[in-house]
Amino acid sequence: MAKRVKFQRLAEMQPTMTHFSTVALIVSKSSPNIFYDKMSGTERGVITLTIRDSPNHLTNCKCWGQRACVDEYAAMLQIGHVVDIVGAKVMSIPDAAPGEQRYQPQGTLSCALVVNEGAGYVVRHDSEDSANIMILQQLLQRPIRPLGAVLKLSDVRAGLGSPDKMISSYVNLLVAVAAVRPVRQIKRKLSAVHSKVQELLHCLEVIVIDASYPEGMLLSVWQADWIRRAQQWQPRRTVLHLVDVRVSFSDFHRCPVLSHSNCTLICEYPQAAGEDSRLLLAFAATVPLKSFDGCAQAELDNLPAAASIQAQMTVRQIYTRAEGDLQDASSNQFTAVLYGMITKFDLDGLSSHINRKCTACQRLIPRNLEDCAWDSCQMEFLLGSDVPRYTSYFNINIQFSDQTGTLVETRLAGKPAERILGLQAEEFERLTERDKSELKWRFLLKYFEARLLVKKPTEMRKNLVVVVVDMQAIPLQKLAEKVTVF
Repeated sequence: MAKRVKFQRLAEMQPTMTHFSTVALIVSKSSPNIFYDKMSGTERGVITLTIRDSPNHLTNCKCWGQRACVDEYAAMLQIGHVVDIVGAKVMSIPDAAPGEQRYQPQGTLSCALVVNEGAGYVVRHDSEDSANIMILQQLLQRPIRPLGAVLKLSDVRAGLGSPDKMISSYVNLLVAVAAVRPVRQIKRKLSAVHSKVQELLHCLEVIVIDASYPEGMLLSVWQADWIRRAQQWQPRRTVLHLVDVRVSFSDFHRCPVLSHSNCTLICEYPQAAGEDSRLLLAFAATVPLKSFDGCAQAELDNLPAAASIQAQMTVRQIYTRAEGDLQDASSNQFTAVLYGMITKFDLDGLSSHINRKCTACQRLIPRNLEDCAWDSCQMEFLLGSDVPRYTSYFNINIQFSDQTGTLVETRLAGKPAERILGLQAEEFERLTERDKSELKWRFLLKYFEARLLVKKPTEMRKNLVVVVVDMQAIPLQKLAEKVTVF
């Protein structure tokens, strides 16, 4: 029988201890860092757990070992788990030089822990000790830094200077989630010997807001555990306390962006925020649901009246006003009447023309899922709600061409699509391929008068969006009159 482990509090750590054991909560976790050990001829690795056992005491624990051991830790230990750290070595933390690159979260103690395979280990805490587990898990919602030190998003954007002089920095923020984008896969070539091997990275982008900047800033999350947690964040309902989040200028987005780095800590739904959190959520509830990716249902709810759209433009003029020399920064959208031929309307092809949104949270449901993946929505459905789990709506790419070019970003979607096509989305899904082909040729290669809403690219939505508000077929004689007069 193994002897009983004596657990101590993190505050009791001393640099001379070589067999320190404690019970703590994992509040963050790094990805495993695997490397080839020339001495042993094997692959070894390290993973960093950021732990706390009280509101004031937080430190890091590095776990070293063979690759199998480190991979087992990565799979077994998750953010929010209460763990036993047994046989750790206590290390003194040297004072970091100003401007030194940050490789791990900054603790509140002068010591950190190191667990070496064979000398110590980390395991899940005894599940029967539920009282202690509940007390420690409450620390997930206790802010790690004083909330009085948070900055406003508007100050972060204004304080970084011009893009050519912008220096990356780390800031603390209290923000609300405005949107959660789907996870993207990015291929990156490995260096040196593995230069021909492509590493597959995952990135999730979140839009965050506060009262000072409702337009939102982009937060990139790369770490797998935080990606899983971020997928459960609910727009306009989730408040985050971001600690040491990196802010830098993005050449792609042409604006400052936030990113979760090795030293970043996130406190979800911070309890101590109190009135600040309540006011932030109240503000977030007043911000209209925005679409940051393409033409979503949220952008179809407040379309202008078709009769109010009178300004005639060519394809070239639309592009020039939206993205070119005539772009007006004071407005992010405009309307136009376009006379042209439909040159793409692939209703009977392989492209999907129907989107689905969850009836509970109004979020777009990915095509590979049957229902919304959010736990709160699943719980609402399981409670016996008779409301359909999702609603379907058209989202069809349609292209118009005139004598100046082709408008390729146009979408025929929502209620206008149902009115123009003469059927609802659910009915379209039941059509045969022949029926879809006949429907397509009622429109393809024919001339139309199209009344459009044009949404210019923004920092948070890089693509031009063109929505058909209304359209009707016109004879060649009328087309010639309009083009001649114009």
